[in-house]
Amino acid sequence: MFPLFSIPLIIIIILVIGGFVGNGFIVVINCLDWIKSRKISSSDMILIPLSTSRCVLQGTLILYIYSLYFSDIRKLAPLNTACVILWMFVNHASLWFSTCLSVLYCMKIISFTQPLLLRMKQRIYGMVPWLLLGSVLVSSVTSIPLLWTLCNNSVADAHLHSPDLFFFLYIAGSFFPFTISLVSSILLITSLWSHTKKMQQNIASFRDLKADAHINAIKALISFLILYVSSFAAQTVVLLLNRVDNYIWTFEICAIMVAAYPSVHSIILILINSKLKEASVRILQCTMCHLRKETSYTIS
Repeated sequence: MFPLFSIPLIIIIILVIGGFVGNGFIVVINCLDWIKSRKISSSDMILIPLSTSRCVLQGTLILYIYSLYFSDIRKLAPLNTACVILWMFVNHASLWFSTCLSVLYCMKIISFTQPLLLRMKQRIYGMVPWLLLGSVLVSSVTSIPLLWTLCNNSVADAHLHSPDLFFFLYIAGSFFPFTISLVSSILLITSLWSHTKKMQQNIASFRDLKADAHINAIKALISFLILYVSSFAAQTVVLLLNRVDNYIWTFEICAIMVAAYPSVHSIILILINSKLKEASVRILQCTMCHLRKETSYTIS
């Protein structure tokens, strides 16, 4: 009989594989375009480390889940410790990279009149490398206390004291990027919605393609917001569960939500980015053409 608890694991594995493919695709296409044109846009400069961090993040998720189901294997203790520290760093870095992307879109799209925000809007392109460097440094700072605790205490002491420290560091490192992303996304959705309404009122006789693009952008942003909030809440719930055995289904549902965020959001990023969307369509067309040729060759 097929074990029922394997179903969530299969879903997580499918989501992780999809995340690897989607985020890997974003990294490869942007890097190839960077090499070819010898220049890179600010959004691509953020997408590359964001997608790379998400690939690593999903790898640590698989290792963590594996260690939970095989917790009696002592040999996995060093791997589990390294996985926890790496997860903390990469998770915070990914959140900050995502926040940088939200702020960049916010600055590019919304019209500001306040002098400070207007100055930031004019200089945002030159600020991106420093924002990325700052994201890495802040993520490192929130991971160092956990590294110190796990590496300088006995296994029993680390296991006893690390859950509270882990939860505190997670909240401390996630609260600010989460809040900034939330505010930026809400501002973007409000601005795009207001602009779309104005365009629809001015052009009522025919379907405006620009208005359609704005509506699609709003849908993408709302989807991102739902995924982001759900993932943040799910990760918080997982960290609050002191004994996984007593809350196995809660843990597995939350793990699915955590795995879904980087996977589904990579698809959204591909669909709203014209360069990535065109590249994905070309690859799909080439794949379908190759499959047809293989099928016709096999039949003949």
